Amino acid sequence: MKNGEYGITAIKLIFAILILAVIIAGIVFMAERLWKDTSVKDIETDLLYIKSKCKVVHDKNIIDENEQLLGEKINEYPDNEEVNEIVSETDKWYKLSQDDLEKIGAGNLKADDGYLVNYEEEDIIYAQGINRDENIYYKLSDIQNEELKEEQEEQNTEAVEQPTENPEM
Repeated sequence: MKNGEYGITAIKLIFAILILAVIIAGIVFMAERLWKDTSVKDIETDLLYIKSKCKVVHDKNIIDENEQLLGEKINEYPDNEEVNEIVSETDKWYKLSQDDLEKIGAGNLKADDGYLVNYEEEDIIYAQGINRDENIYYKLSDIQNEELKEEQEEQNTEAVEQPTENPEM
Protein backbone atom coordinates (compact mmCIF):
# COMPACT_ATOMS: atom_id res chain seq x y z
CA MET A 1 0.00 0.00 0.00
CA LYS A 2 1.38 3.34 -1.05
CA ASN A 3 1.10 6.44 1.10
CA GLY A 4 -1.32 8.44 -1.10
CA GLU A 5 -3.75 5.73 -2.26
CA TYR A 6 -6.17 5.51 0.66
CA GLY A 7 -7.86 8.08 2.89
CA ILE A 8 -7.92 11.85 2.78
CA THR A 9 -4.71 13.73 2.42
CA ALA A 10 -4.01 16.73 4.61
CA ILE A 11 -4.55 19.13 1.70
CA LYS A 12 -7.98 17.67 0.89
CA LEU A 13 -8.95 17.84 4.55
CA ILE A 14 -7.95 21.50 4.85
CA PHE A 15 -9.76 22.32 1.62
CA ALA A 16 -12.94 20.59 2.86
CA ILE A 17 -12.79 22.44 6.20
CA LEU A 18 -12.38 25.79 4.39
CA ILE A 19 -15.38 25.08 2.17
CA LEU A 20 -17.50 24.16 5.20
CA ALA A 21 -16.36 27.31 7.02
CA VAL A 22 -17.37 29.49 4.06
CA ILE A 23 -20.76 27.79 3.82
CA ILE A 24 -21.42 28.18 7.56
CA ALA A 25 -20.32 31.84 7.49
CA GLY A 26 -22.70 32.45 4.57
CA ILE A 27 -25.60 30.84 6.39
CA VAL A 28 -24.91 32.87 9.55
CA PHE A 29 -24.66 36.09 7.52
CA MET A 30 -27.95 35.44 5.71
CA ALA A 31 -29.75 34.50 8.94
CA GLU A 32 -28.52 37.66 10.64
CA ARG A 33 -29.56 39.79 7.68
CA LEU A 34 -33.03 38.25 7.56
CA TRP A 35 -33.44 38.77 11.30
CA LYS A 36 -32.48 42.46 11.00
CA ASP A 37 -34.87 42.98 8.08
CA THR A 38 -37.68 41.39 10.07
CA SER A 39 -37.00 43.44 13.19
CA VAL A 40 -36.93 46.68 11.14
CA LYS A 41 -40.28 45.79 9.58
CA ASP A 42 -41.67 45.03 13.04
CA ILE A 43 -40.60 48.45 14.32
CA GLU A 44 -42.06 50.16 11.26
CA THR A 45 -45.32 48.29 11.78
CA ASP A 46 -45.40 49.36 15.43
CA LEU A 47 -44.80 52.98 14.44
CA LEU A 48 -47.59 52.85 11.85
CA TYR A 49 -49.91 51.38 14.47
CA ILE A 50 -49.05 54.14 16.94
CA LYS A 51 -49.55 56.74 14.21
CA SER A 52 -53.02 55.46 13.35
CA LYS A 53 -54.11 55.28 17.00
CA CYS A 54 -52.73 58.76 17.74
CA LYS A 55 -54.58 60.12 14.72
CA VAL A 56 -57.81 58.85 16.26
CA VAL A 57 -56.89 60.51 19.57
CA HIS A 58 -56.09 63.77 17.76
CA ASP A 59 -59.36 63.67 15.80
CA LYS A 60 -61.32 63.12 19.03
CA ASN A 61 -59.46 66.09 20.55
CA ILE A 62 -60.46 68.29 17.62
CA ILE A 63 -64.11 67.30 17.94
CA ASP A 64 -64.22 67.43 21.74
CA GLU A 65 -61.73 69.74 23.43
CA ASN A 66 -62.27 67.88 26.72
CA GLU A 67 -60.57 64.86 25.14
CA GLN A 68 -56.90 65.07 26.10
CA LEU A 69 -53.98 64.28 23.82
CA LEU A 70 -51.86 61.40 25.06
CA GLY A 71 -48.33 62.00 26.25
CA GLU A 72 -46.29 64.66 27.94
CA LYS A 73 -45.58 67.77 25.85
CA ILE A 74 -41.83 68.22 25.49
CA ASN A 75 -39.49 70.84 24.03
CA GLU A 76 -36.31 68.79 24.28
CA TYR A 77 -35.21 65.19 24.41
CA PRO A 78 -31.93 64.93 26.34
CA ASP A 79 -31.49 61.16 25.85
CA ASN A 80 -30.53 61.47 22.16
CA GLU A 81 -28.89 64.49 20.50
CA GLU A 82 -30.26 63.78 16.99
CA VAL A 83 -33.80 63.39 18.33
CA ASN A 84 -33.35 66.50 20.46
CA GLU A 85 -32.58 68.50 17.30
CA ILE A 86 -35.82 67.31 15.70
CA VAL A 87 -37.90 67.93 18.83
CA SER A 88 -36.46 71.38 19.53
CA GLU A 89 -37.48 72.63 16.05
CA THR A 90 -41.14 72.79 17.12
CA ASP A 91 -42.92 72.56 20.45
CA LYS A 92 -45.52 70.10 19.17
CA TRP A 93 -43.98 66.80 20.30
CA TYR A 94 -45.46 64.56 22.98
CA LYS A 95 -43.55 61.77 24.70
CA LEU A 96 -45.68 58.68 25.24
CA SER A 97 -45.50 56.96 28.61
CA GLN A 98 -46.14 53.28 29.22
CA ASP A 99 -49.73 54.12 30.26
CA ASP A 100 -50.23 56.02 27.00
CA LEU A 101 -48.97 53.06 24.99
CA GLU A 102 -51.33 50.76 26.87
CA LYS A 103 -54.28 53.10 26.22
CA ILE A 104 -53.74 52.86 22.47
CA GLY A 105 -53.24 49.10 22.59
CA ALA A 106 -49.45 49.04 22.23
CA GLY A 107 -48.66 47.94 25.78
CA ASN A 108 -46.21 45.33 24.51
CA LEU A 109 -43.84 48.18 23.55
CA LYS A 110 -41.54 49.80 26.08
CA ALA A 111 -41.89 53.52 26.64
CA ASP A 112 -38.18 53.60 27.54
CA ASP A 113 -37.42 53.09 23.83
CA GLY A 114 -38.69 56.63 23.29
CA TYR A 115 -41.89 57.02 21.29
CA LEU A 116 -42.67 60.64 20.47
CA VAL A 117 -45.75 61.90 18.62
CA ASN A 118 -46.45 65.08 16.70
CA TYR A 119 -50.23 65.11 16.39
CA GLU A 120 -50.42 68.02 13.96
CA GLU A 121 -47.90 66.65 11.48
CA GLU A 122 -49.05 63.07 12.12
CA ASP A 123 -45.49 61.89 12.61
CA ILE A 124 -43.80 59.54 15.05
CA ILE A 125 -40.24 59.47 16.36
CA TYR A 126 -38.60 56.26 17.52
CA ALA A 127 -35.71 57.50 19.65
CA GLN A 128 -33.72 54.25 19.34
CA GLY A 129 -33.52 54.83 15.61
CA ILE A 130 -33.96 52.43 12.73
CA ASN A 131 -30.79 51.39 10.94
CA ARG A 132 -31.41 50.95 7.21
CA ASP A 133 -28.75 50.90 4.54
CA GLU A 134 -26.12 52.30 6.90
CA ASN A 135 -28.36 55.28 7.78
CA ILE A 136 -30.20 55.81 11.04
CA TYR A 137 -33.74 57.13 10.78
CA TYR A 138 -35.73 58.44 13.71
CA LYS A 139 -38.90 59.81 12.14
CA LEU A 140 -41.47 57.55 10.52
CA SER A 141 -41.94 60.08 7.72
CA ASP A 142 -38.22 59.90 6.89
CA ILE A 143 -38.41 56.10 6.67
CA GLN A 144 -41.46 56.27 4.43
CA ASN A 145 -39.86 58.92 2.19
CA GLU A 146 -36.74 56.76 1.83
CA GLU A 147 -38.87 53.76 0.85
CA LEU A 148 -40.66 55.87 -1.79
CA LYS A 149 -37.33 57.01 -3.22
CA GLU A 150 -36.10 53.41 -3.41
CA GLU A 151 -39.30 52.32 -5.19
CA GLN A 152 -39.01 55.18 -7.69
CA GLU A 153 -35.37 54.34 -8.36
CA GLU A 154 -36.30 50.70 -8.97
CA GLN A 155 -39.07 51.73 -11.37
CA ASN A 156 -36.70 54.09 -13.20
CA THR A 157 -34.08 51.35 -13.47
CA GLU A 158 -36.64 48.90 -14.82
CA ALA A 159 -37.85 51.48 -17.36
CA VAL A 160 -34.30 52.09 -18.58
CA GLU A 161 -33.54 48.37 -18.84
CA GLN A 162 -36.60 47.59 -20.98
CA PRO A 163 -35.76 47.67 -24.70
CA THR A 164 -37.60 50.23 -26.75
CA GLU A 165 -39.67 48.97 -29.62
CA ASN A 166 -38.74 50.05 -33.12
CA PRO A 167 -41.92 51.13 -34.94
CA GLU A 168 -40.27 50.88 -38.36
CA MET A 169 -40.03 47.09 -38.24
